[in-house]
Amino acid sequence: MKERLPTKKTARRKIPQVAILLESSHEISRGMIRGILAYVRLYGPWALHLESGGWSDQKLPDLDVWRGNGIIARVPTSKVAADVVAARLPTVLIDPVDAYLDPTHPLSRCSRIECDSAEVARRAADYYLANDFTHFAFVGAPSDLNWSRRRQEAFVRRLGEAGYPCAVYPAPNNAERDNWEIECQRMSRWLRKLEKPLAVFAANDARGRQVLNACLAAGLPVPYEVAVLGVNNDVMICETSQPPLSSVAVDMEQAGYAAAELLDHLMRKTQRGQQCVLFKPQDVVARASTQRLQVNDRLVIRALEYIRINAGLNIRVSDVAGHVGVTPRWLEKRFAQTLARSVMDEIQRVRMDTVSSLVAKSCLAFAEIARRCGFTSANHLGVLFRQTFGTTMSAFRQQNIR
Repeated sequence: MKERLPTKKTARRKIPQVAILLESSHEISRGMIRGILAYVRLYGPWALHLESGGWSDQKLPDLDVWRGNGIIARVPTSKVAADVVAARLPTVLIDPVDAYLDPTHPLSRCSRIECDSAEVARRAADYYLANDFTHFAFVGAPSDLNWSRRRQEAFVRRLGEAGYPCAVYPAPNNAERDNWEIECQRMSRWLRKLEKPLAVFAANDARGRQVLNACLAAGLPVPYEVAVLGVNNDVMICETSQPPLSSVAVDMEQAGYAAAELLDHLMRKTQRGQQCVLFKPQDVVARASTQRLQVNDRLVIRALEYIRINAGLNIRVSDVAGHVGVTPRWLEKRFAQTLARSVMDEIQRVRMDTVSSLVAKSCLAFAEIARRCGFTSANHLGVLFRQTFGTTMSAFRQQNIR
């Protein structure tokens, strides 16, 4: 069959010039950019204008020179908003703030892509309910943002349907909003006053990490007294939090793809009128901040927290007992009654969990993993790893390569 050659009309087709205003310093925006690129690879080409960096770096090209055809934007400032309005181009907004949804604002007429925050909150509530929590709290974004309010309202509503109240953290004042050290003190006091064990849903991962820091400042063991769940599954934030933060994952690549598809229809004039497309959450990615044991003994809780933090330092039972102020024999008795295992079994379990995470998620040499986790050699660790997980470290790493 003859290869179909482009007609004169298709050969001369103008490549659309599209500005992407998304802060590439954040993983959630990078996910959206990947989704946009996936659409462009299938249905482009497009000539993309993309500024790397954070909010302050986002701006449109010089409108006197740039001959643009469309814009995808999370509008960061009133100056950028004014420029987008002045461009008079087909535009798709990403999670616009309240000011741009006001009918009197010109951007309110733009199509938009929004996270289904109500569904995000329902997933969070159902996750906690399935794990038998009975005391709940919500911590919203520092600023009064519409997506944070929607998550709060839906979380409180879903828990109410299940018969549970939910404490809501009061919004920070200007001084607290500008200085986390000041706000951390108030959040710590607030968390101490709530009934335990407590399940906290934070509006996003950045806020979730702040809740974890406030728990640390308050001396509240996570997840034994306070469990913390964020949103977006930003791996950089979640994996570097202490302990690692559980999160409701959101498909940002699908959101970016949907934004590009919507803009393409607007530029081709195959879509008229304002459109709002919701992108859905995925599952909860459970990490240590919510993976609690059913433990009511405060002495054992303190011991478990010490083990979690220090297991890689080759600690002994006597170290744990000394930290909580009892004899090793008494501590062993409390562990047997509460957990049906020994203190050393728990130390080894936490160490091997850390090992498996490093094997699966890092490129560290096995000898370095052994050193970091308090083992005498990679060979010794390899034997224990196979006994624990039924496979070698090499095979385990290979299975977890994406």
